[in-house]
Formats: sequence, structure tokens, C-alpha cells
Amino acid sequence: MGIAERKARERVHRRNAIVDAAEDVIFKHGFSVATMAQVAKAAELSKGTLYLYFKSKEELYRAIILRGFVILKKMLREATKEGKTGYDKVIIVGKTYVEFSEKYPNYFTTILDYENDTFNLAAAEAESLQALEEGNAVITILVRAIREGVKDGSIIEQGNPFDTAFVLWSQFTGVLQVMKRKINIIEHYFSLTKEDLLSTHWRMIERMLK
Repeated sequence: MGIAERKARERVHRRNAIVDAAEDVIFKHGFSVATMAQVAKAAELSKGTLYLYFKSKEELYRAIILRGFVILKKMLREATKEGKTGYDKVIIVGKTYVEFSEKYPNYFTTILDYENDTFNLAAAEAESLQALEEGNAVITILVRAIREGVKDGSIIEQGNPFDTAFVLWSQFTGVLQVMKRKINIIEHYFSLTKEDLLSTHWRMIERMLK
């Protein structure tokens, strides 16, 4: 191994270690409270060294978001292989998203933050662009399922499949966000469970697409 290659590997290793440390800090304290100083301490680095790898806390957070999207994309690709029709695959996407939110609650929270984030594409750093690309890849899986459903007749044509996909994704995310943050209140005051909300959600999706 040459010196340049070894240094490149060391840089990748250290960068991943920084993101690992950032996850520990941010998942424990929350993004708004966590500081770069805390991340540097957890990674056993000076703040100056940390800033050589990530210029801001936002850039570092988007590296975590990127990890979440990579995991979600892999789960969706594997799960949708089991669908027989396009409609089946749309429902599988939604149910896999539910599974992801339960199995990886911290990454799910980062994706909720991503949905509320605004990106300046003209000034976006590489980390943000990669997160955007992975987020777009997730939506594309849903778009393909919709197109397949229209083609095989399991979904009524709605027009632009990207339009339909973004509406569906917004519905999926909205329901999961309510379940994550308000379910105790909903159960207490309205006697509705997560299962009740999801059952109604799937019925509404079916009526919209069939």
C-alpha cells in the first residue's frame, strides 16, 4: 500500500469515527443542544481537527441523515422484491418505512428533520448533496412501484408518478410523525392506538390508488 492510499484510508476511517461520535452525542442530547465541542471530545480530537472534516454541525448532521437514507434505501429495495404488483410494492414501501421508524428511531428522527430542512442547492456542500441524492433514491423506489402499478392495472393512473409519490411519501411521513410524537395523547384522549391509525391509513391509500 502506498503512502497516499494509506493516508486516504486513514482519513476515511477518521471521518467515519467522527460521524459515529456525532451520532452518540446528537442522539443523546438532540441536534439543537449538541455542540461541535462535545463531538470533538467524544471523537478524541481537537475542535480544529474536527473542522478539517466537517465545517459545521449542520454538515455533520447531514452525514448522519445520509446514513439513515442508505439504510432505508437498502430495506426498501429488498422488501419490494416480494411485491407481485405495483400496488403491493407501494404498500410494502409504506410498511417498510414503518419498520424502519421502529427499528432505527434515531435515524428516523434525522429524516423527519431532513423533511423540514431547506437546502441552498447553489451553495450545498458535498454532504448535503449526497443526502439529497439518497433521499431522491428512496422516492424513486416509490415512483417505480407506482409506474409498475399503472402498467399492470393495480393502480389507477393519477398523472405524474413523481407527484403521486411525493404526496404518498408526505402521508407516510406525517402519519409516522404523529405516531412518534403524539401517540400517547391520542391514546389517552381518543382511545386510538398505532394499529388503529395505520389500519385507517392503509385503507385510505387503497381508496386513493385503486
